Amino acid sequence: MTLDIQLVNGIGNKTAERMKRKGIDSIERLASSSVEDLLKISGIGNTTARRYISTAQNYLEDIKEEERGANIIKEEVRPSSTSSEEIIYVPKTSFLEEISLLKEELVNQNSSSSNTKEILDVSRLSKKSPDIVQEYSNNIKVGEREKKTTKKEKNQIPLSLEEFLGDSESSISEEILDNPKLANEKNIPGVSIKPFITLKKEKIAPTEAEMVKSTKKSKKKKDFVKKKKNLAPMIKIGSNQIKSKIQPQTAKNQQLMQKKQQLRQQDQKLTYKNSTKIKEEKPRKDKPLLRTFFSPETMQKIRFFHFKIKHLEVAMRKNEDFIFHDLDSIVDYVEILNINYKTQSQIKIFKELEITPSFFDPLEKKEIDIWDLTFECARVLWVAAQACSYLSKKFESEGVLKNAIVAMVECSKMYKAAAYFSAACTRQENRGTTLSAGNLELNSEESRVLAQSLATMREERRQNLSVASNLSAGLSVLTKRLYFLKTYDKVKENQLKAQYNYDIGKACHLKAKILLKMSDDGENNKRIEELQKKANYYFYNAEETWEYMLENLKELSTNERENIQANLSIVNEHIIENDVEIIKENEAMKFQDPEPLIIVPENLAPFLPRTTNYLTQYKPIDLNFHAYRRYKDLLSEISVDYNKMEELQNKKAGIGRTLKQLRVLYDNNDIDISEFTHLFEKYSTKIVTIENVIEKLQNPEKKSIINKEQIKETKSKT
Repeated sequence: MTLDIQLVNGIGNKTAERMKRKGIDSIERLASSSVEDLLKISGIGNTTARRYISTAQNYLEDIKEEERGANIIKEEVRPSSTSSEEIIYVPKTSFLEEISLLKEELVNQNSSSSNTKEILDVSRLSKKSPDIVQEYSNNIKVGEREKKTTKKEKNQIPLSLEEFLGDSESSISEEILDNPKLANEKNIPGVSIKPFITLKKEKIAPTEAEMVKSTKKSKKKKDFVKKKKNLAPMIKIGSNQIKSKIQPQTAKNQQLMQKKQQLRQQDQKLTYKNSTKIKEEKPRKDKPLLRTFFSPETMQKIRFFHFKIKHLEVAMRKNEDFIFHDLDSIVDYVEILNINYKTQSQIKIFKELEITPSFFDPLEKKEIDIWDLTFECARVLWVAAQACSYLSKKFESEGVLKNAIVAMVECSKMYKAAAYFSAACTRQENRGTTLSAGNLELNSEESRVLAQSLATMREERRQNLSVASNLSAGLSVLTKRLYFLKTYDKVKENQLKAQYNYDIGKACHLKAKILLKMSDDGENNKRIEELQKKANYYFYNAEETWEYMLENLKELSTNERENIQANLSIVNEHIIENDVEIIKENEAMKFQDPEPLIIVPENLAPFLPRTTNYLTQYKPIDLNFHAYRRYKDLLSEISVDYNKMEELQNKKAGIGRTLKQLRVLYDNNDIDISEFTHLFEKYSTKIVTIENVIEKLQNPEKKSIINKEQIKETKSKT
């Protein structure tokens, strides 16, 4: 017999279905299962699993105790008959008559055999004994009414014949005879309680009087059997079986019985709930409950964002694809943690949040323990900067330079913010090398240089040479600034020096080319020649530096040597293209360089730490608002184009599916030819227009050329 699992308090339909899927379909299996088995089911925690198992075990123990009690009662009531004894059940209603019959039988036996006086003495029966027994039976009836039980075994007279025939007057006190309430089974010392009367068999020849009395007995037994047949059947209430005498009842009596049964069922449910309820220890007033620094909802958000950042790190490690929107979790994570913790124990907060309190430094190649939540913000901002750099390289390889520029500018911003947070730490003793403020500041400047170089390349490809020359001059300024920020090793120092000379030389070269295109009459020939001479001067300096590196620096790797050789070939092409004489440094300094233009502002940190240490020691630098606005306009264009691309690609896929479905309908002759041609032309034209728009968004240069051609056509028509 298996018990339904929903009998356990707290288990509903959905939880029961989940448990049945895992093979836990009864209370017995739930009681025998472990906590680990229940933890595999969704929606069940550690405490809930323990509560379910304990309640199921308590429920099974209660059922076993009830069964043991029922078995004990049955064993007490069950007659132990042998071959030499005969058991007679004496009903309560005919008790006095049976006593008189027994007396007469004993008298007859006394007259028939000479040894009866030795066995039993009838004169010892007292006149008061039937009255005492009657009072005893009445008290039993009262007890049965109070308990509301109607079991057949309790209706039998528990009396032994030998004790009944004893001297009752000498064993029963007068107080018990006067007070009928005292005449119960405890206060009658001479009467022991047994469920039935046993008589020994004695084969004696029956007389005429005995035959008459036996016929009376048989009639009385038949009447008793008829009454027994009229008794109502057993009624099942819950798991208990109750025998009850139900006489013919009216409608009101039936309603009362139904109400009683309902009340009994409610009592059983309440007792079951009370037995399975786990006792909760109430907290003491003098010891308040421990409260976490963050609310439970905020802690859940922090854990979720921490998991998303870990997933992003794994994706970068495995070179998997992700998009800009995946970095929003880092921004939300820092916004929550960026508060002033004052004197609060941040190690305790780390334990409450259950996030990883360590960081692997790739430069030092060791684990660093995180003790400050501000340092944790610096770590995740460093992860965001690496993700932006990865996306920039990806866009550059795909030829989408606009997106590559935006990604590299975001990389510079994240490095700058990480440097601020690293400098603002108050509890972090070991910051390592990667997350030190100086190293993060240098990474921010390097990413600015890369963003500026990408912008210069983009303008040069678009043949916007004047802007490209100014951007190249700005790139040389950023390279020179980076050169003086730190003392580098010989390889890095010479590389920055050569790069600076090449950038400023290219700015002069591009400026000369644009002046050559603009002056057809030879007005700016002198200015063009000066710029070409100065460009060659810078190109020669860069060439000398790279040749020195190839000859003298043996620690160069193979990739670095290949890059230097490629740079030398490009520089030689520019020198040959200019075709002017070589000048010295004094003459070169007389000519003016192109005006530098820097599109990436210096301080674009999206966050500032809110710790007291940072606000008192550091002051944020004012932004270059004009460059910032230009950058924001560029970023808005990219985001709009990116969203349009996604929408158009989704529309194109949907229209393609409809065209396939139309083709299936046409092949199955489920659509008319005229309707098919009309719908096919309609959707095919939509696909063509969507493809044209996608091509324009992917190649903005074509878009600008088409717009210029349209403007010329409109002017010619007018």
